[in-house]
Amino acid sequence: MLWMGFKNTREVRSVSVKDAFVRKDANTRTTYQSRGDGTFQQVKSDKDEMILEKFDGQASSAAREVIDFARGWREDGTLAPRLSPETIDVCKRLIVVQALRTRESQDRVGLIEDDNDFYLDLYLRRAEEVGQRLPRKEVLLEDPGVAAVFDVISQNMRASTASGNHPILARKEREFLTPLGLHAAVLDPTAAEFVIGSHGVTIIQERNTWLPLSPDVAISFSNRPGSIGIGKCVSEFVERHNRAALSNSAQVAGRSKGKIQALLDAQS
Repeated sequence: MLWMGFKNTREVRSVSVKDAFVRKDANTRTTYQSRGDGTFQQVKSDKDEMILEKFDGQASSAAREVIDFARGWREDGTLAPRLSPETIDVCKRLIVVQALRTRESQDRVGLIEDDNDFYLDLYLRRAEEVGQRLPRKEVLLEDPGVAAVFDVISQNMRASTASGNHPILARKEREFLTPLGLHAAVLDPTAAEFVIGSHGVTIIQERNTWLPLSPDVAISFSNRPGSIGIGKCVSEFVERHNRAALSNSAQVAGRSKGKIQALLDAQS
């Protein structure tokens, strides 16, 4: 069980781990299929969700290894067993996937545009290039059918971004991750805890990206490719992380109801 806090109302309530931050049909895409009579019907596809589910299975095992690794180091100071390169690579990907997956994160970095004017301008420009005559922009925007199509386009782009199901996204991800390593931060669970926000990853001071794997372990990137570093967190860092998680998120969740409530109460 987790305690989830809602920034706009400052309400705190309990949720199951599997239900935290769940948004129905978040990565469902829609295609159009011809009926054969000149009309089309919408067809829902879970292709992107299936890609994410497959990765989530790999990521869950890798995250468990990192958590055990970090806790073992905290208890006795040893780094054995060493983590495999595959585990490190999956966890690096996990940070990227979480950054691309949530609507709040997509909106924050401007990856997706929900404004119908944006898509209509592109469509009108293309129609002009091929000599196609269309109604005026104002007329098209008043048509609910046109708005519905642009909503589908936006949703499909969000789904592709979340799953990385595009050759350009896949290439950019490889180029970004290749020169990076992994860093794990572990803390004393009796003194503090990491919270996680609906934004997915936590951006601290606009440059450091962290992803909590558990209340006492979080991961980030390092500049040592193929390796993993580890360190203990001081309480000031944890507090700064949790405030940053809340600043970019509509909801935050954690193990302690009191800590979530205190975080909400402290917001300006």
